[in-house]
Amino acid sequence: MIEHVGHEYLDAFFTCCESHLAQDGIFVLQAITMPDELYEEYIRSPGFIKEYIFPGGSLPSLSRITSVSASARLCIEHLENINGDQYYLTLRSWRDNLMANKDEILALGFDDKFIRVWEYYFIYCAAGFRTRTLGDYQVCGPIIFCVYVRICR
Repeated sequence: MIEHVGHEYLDAFFTCCESHLAQDGIFVLQAITMPDELYEEYIRSPGFIKEYIFPGGSLPSLSRITSVSASARLCIEHLENINGDQYYLTLRSWRDNLMANKDEILALGFDDKFIRVWEYYFIYCAAGFRTRTLGDYQVCGPIIFCVYVRICR
């Protein structure tokens, strides 16, 4: 979940991924994304998800992902928006399952605040996907090696 990495660590994360791939390896990433035009303000602002769901993390923008991929010598061969409508339905189902099992969750020692936080998260994100404010992308591609590296291996 790239959302846990955080804006300031994306370069290091992608560089680490590149360094652990075999020469013919393929890097596949699924990412919930923030729109490019909102990204700069988003990373500077506090928010519910940053505080309660992904502390220290952030939703990357698609431009940020492509930029750090290129910096880490990862070439994007395929990019697909995997349908926010389906993620909307998934989040609604997760919320319904949470509420259907509320008593059992409380019996495990979790409190009402825990239930409210996760119910809000599921509804909040479902609305983000329904309105296409949030994207859900799969990115994949092979590692890029310069000619010198190919010859020397």
